[in-house]
Amino acid sequence: MLSIALRFVPTLMDEMETIMNAQRARGVDFGSGSLKHRVRAAVPLLVPLFTGAINHAENLSTAMEARGFSDSEHRTKYRLYHWQTKDTISWIIFVLVGVAVILIRK
Repeated sequence: MLSIALRFVPTLMDEMETIMNAQRARGVDFGSGSLKHRVRAAVPLLVPLFTGAINHAENLSTAMEARGFSDSEHRTKYRLYHWQTKDTISWIIFVLVGVAVILIRK
């Protein structure tokens, strides 16, 4: 879980840079003024950043569910298979057909 969370840090940083560039294009100044002014200028960054983070988390969740990750106790459908008579018959037929194909081709 920690590695998945750390995987999002560069993505969030890139999104923050994109959002800041869009806000700068609209005339927002992030670097000047008092600390209070800079904090107030950063508030419009939070809504799109959280929206993007939630969208990424939802997409990751959907992808993990599609790959079989879930929170249930029974994670797999593992069963131990035993060699049966029908397996032996299938194997013998397979070998005989293979030998017949080789003999016909010669």
